Amino acid sequence: MSASLGLDIGGTKIAGAAFDEKGAEIAQIVLPTPSTYETLLESCRGIVKQLENKSGKADSIGVGACGFSDRATGFMKGVPNLPALLDKPFCIDLRRILNREIRLENDANCAALAESLEGAGKNYRAVFGLIMGTGIGGGFIFDGRVVAGANGMCGEIGHIPLPFYEKSDGEQILCACGQKSCIEQFIAGAGLARLYQTKTGKSADAKQIGILAKQGNADALNVLDHYYTLVAKAMVVVLHSFDPDIITVSGGLNALPALYDEVPKRWGKYALCKKVTTKFVPASFGAMAGLRGAALLGKNL
Repeated sequence: MSASLGLDIGGTKIAGAAFDEKGAEIAQIVLPTPSTYETLLESCRGIVKQLENKSGKADSIGVGACGFSDRATGFMKGVPNLPALLDKPFCIDLRRILNREIRLENDANCAALAESLEGAGKNYRAVFGLIMGTGIGGGFIFDGRVVAGANGMCGEIGHIPLPFYEKSDGEQILCACGQKSCIEQFIAGAGLARLYQTKTGKSADAKQIGILAKQGNADALNVLDHYYTLVAKAMVVVLHSFDPDIITVSGGLNALPALYDEVPKRWGKYALCKKVTTKFVPASFGAMAGLRGAALLGKNL
C-alpha cells in the first residue's frame, strides 16, 4: 500500500506530511505561506515532490485549508486569514499541477476527523474539533464522517458574534470577514494579546503570555482568568448548536495552562443545561491534527 499524503494550508504556514499504512509519520515539511496564489501552488507542488522522494508516490492527496470550497464553482470562500485563496479554484488547480485526485476540506474538519478516527475522540459519536490559533475554526464529525453542511460552513464558529458580551471583554473590533465582534477577534492569538495589552499596558504575544503564566506571573494569570471566560462564552455556541460528546482542541493555543480545567467550570453559567457532560480536551495530535486529518482524507478517497 502506498503512503498517504496530506497538506495543511494555513495563514502563516504550509505543512505537508507522509504517513505509512499504519499511520506512522514518514516525513514532514513546513514552509511559510506565500503571499500570492501562484507561489502558493508552487510551494504545494514542491512539498509533495520532496515528500514523495522519501515515501514513494501517493495515488491521492488530502488537503486541509482555512475557508471552504463553493460546491458549484470550486472557488474558495471564507478565507479572511488567507486572502490569496479567495475566489480561486484551488482544488481544481492542485489536481492539474499534481496530476492526481485531490480531496479538499476545511482545515478544522481535517483536525476533527483525525481526532475522531485516531485521536482523543475515537470512542465518541459526536466530535467537535476546535482550532485555536491564528484564527478560530471548528469541524463537526458524526459517526466518523465529516459534516460539512450544504454550503461547507458547518462549524465555522469563529465568525459568529461573541455571546454574552460585556464591555470588560474588550473592544468590538472589525473582523477580516467584515463583521464586528466575531468570536475569532476575542479568543484567537491576536485577541489574547490584545486583552493582555488592555489589562496590563504591556505587549506580549499569545505564546509569551502562556509562558509567563506557567512561570506564575500575576499579570499573565489575571489575563488568562478573563480569557478562559471568553472561551467558555464562545463554547456555548458549540454546545447549543452541536451538543457534542467531546470537544478536542488543536492549534497553537491548545497548550495554555489550565485551559481544560477552567473553561468547563465556566460554561455552565451561560449554557441552557447547567450540568454539561461534554468533555473538553486537548487534541491527541496537537497543533498537527489538521495535517494528519488531511492525509486521512486522501487515504479514504
